[in-house]
Amino acid sequence: MAGAGLSTMMSGTTALAAAAPSAGPGMAAVSPGSSALASSVVGGASTPSNKSIQRLSAGIPGLTRVISTPLPPEAIAAPAPPLDPPTSGLPVAPANWFGYHVLNRLTFGGTPNQLNTVSHMTAAQARDWATAYMKEQLGLDPAQPWPTNLHSTSPLPAANPIVDTDTDLRLAAAQGAWKKDDPEPTVLKPELQQVQDHDLIRKIYSRRQLLEKMVYFWDNHFNTDYRSHFRGQYEVYENQAFRAQAYGRFVDLLIASGKSPAMMVYLNTDVNKKENPNENYAREVLELHTLGVDDQGHPAGYTQTDINEAAKAFTGWTVPEGSAPGFRFISSRHSPGTKTVLGQSVAFDGSGPTEGERVLQIAASHPSTARHLAKKLCEYFVSETPSSALITEVASVFSDSGGDIRKVLIAIVTSADFNNVANYRSLVKTPLEYVVGLYRNLGVWSSHEPIRRRLTATGQGLFEMPPPTGYKEKSEHWLNTYVLFHETAMAYEATIPGYGSTIRFGSDTSGGQTRLWLKSLGLRTEADVLGFLLNLTTDRVATATEYQIYLTTLRSGGGTFNLDNSSVEAALDRTLASILTNPRYLYQ
Repeated sequence: MAGAGLSTMMSGTTALAAAAPSAGPGMAAVSPGSSALASSVVGGASTPSNKSIQRLSAGIPGLTRVISTPLPPEAIAAPAPPLDPPTSGLPVAPANWFGYHVLNRLTFGGTPNQLNTVSHMTAAQARDWATAYMKEQLGLDPAQPWPTNLHSTSPLPAANPIVDTDTDLRLAAAQGAWKKDDPEPTVLKPELQQVQDHDLIRKIYSRRQLLEKMVYFWDNHFNTDYRSHFRGQYEVYENQAFRAQAYGRFVDLLIASGKSPAMMVYLNTDVNKKENPNENYAREVLELHTLGVDDQGHPAGYTQTDINEAAKAFTGWTVPEGSAPGFRFISSRHSPGTKTVLGQSVAFDGSGPTEGERVLQIAASHPSTARHLAKKLCEYFVSETPSSALITEVASVFSDSGGDIRKVLIAIVTSADFNNVANYRSLVKTPLEYVVGLYRNLGVWSSHEPIRRRLTATGQGLFEMPPPTGYKEKSEHWLNTYVLFHETAMAYEATIPGYGSTIRFGSDTSGGQTRLWLKSLGLRTEADVLGFLLNLTTDRVATATEYQIYLTTLRSGGGTFNLDNSSVEAALDRTLASILTNPRYLYQ
């Protein structure tokens, strides 16, 4: 099956442009503070076609007045070259592997046009393209060298924003179905599925892909569960706060998390009173959010006494009355007296939340926090077993820069480890990365319902992880028959007519037929088709045996292969299903 005009897909080398005002979540009255778009606009995946802009904006009167004029569609790359049968033996990484590597790690999956672009590059061209793309994603000028002030608190250049009009329009259209609160009509109350769809729109379509990867990282690091409060506006509010601070200072993210209503209800800060301090948030903030535990599972520098004292500092923190998200401090609930946390005194201040904020500042600056965050980020972007040298260097940048996340990310992507071909396609995709990547790789343009449903079935539903640990990233948690069954079923849904939901990809003018989509791209031969499909999925890497299986499946339609022959359609669908269910597609 086929169906997202390739003419609207980005190559990932867009010119940087001025930021457009965000359409936002329709909750301006309850904004989580300063959410300047400049801190959340660097990224890259798809530009809007005029047709999609007109279709979305037609149903939202006045929307185009608050969104900048969209950028024109990018020049379209030619489809990937034909792929002849590979030689026997284990395949080696392609010469242009680094272009694919950056798309695999810094995005939720390359788009067809990005992948086509990389497929025609030499090793040097791929290196230059990927380096420019990384800089754009980080808000840096691609023409300038990498910053050298990582080990200092001196600021980086202000982030260069990128307009993402198409995504803004999609978000605003989805928001139109959110219910207004009664009796507070200025507050929108999205249900869980609506919050999930809102987030998936960004992951699938946003041009700010590294930002989306980081927002997910923080949402998972500071995990909360929708079912602890059943208020979608709480999760949107918290997500907006992470989006505004995703590349900022860690301490600001930590404070935004601690004061978010989703976290306060989830870990019971909202009922934390001086008469009986609740330790839930204090424990998790030290064990999970900051210092962490060592390799043996022992506290990395904190004690039960630190948890007790920190809990007292957070007394009086709670949510506002009513349904609007926000923060409230009740001084009569606050525990009196000086507290001592991690060896530092926290002076009593019953007039506001400064004691709790001071505890978070102390925890954020602890050396164990630097190492804990460095290890998690290196595991997320580089390897399940990052080298001690890499962790030490990244932790040093974290500490020396005052927890500047943009500097930490620069240290990671410029490291020898990230740039080492040994780490190419070495990470196993989580279910989220698998299904969102499938949507992006194929250019799916149909409903998000199958992806949302499949994520919940595999055990990685967005905003619904009960334990505070969040979802695991390592392969041992996802390489099991249950998850593989659902990922295989997702691949069949996308490719085999009548199997589950109807998923459409490729070109929305081909009537959902893969052969017409491929024909419209100028593909003719078996080598053309396999070169194109394998480029969208496995970076054109296949063993001789795998290639022969795909070729045999492609020829199963009978007769001479010809895209003009309707009997080829079923063979194409089965071939693509075989590629997507190959374990090779599980790696990134």
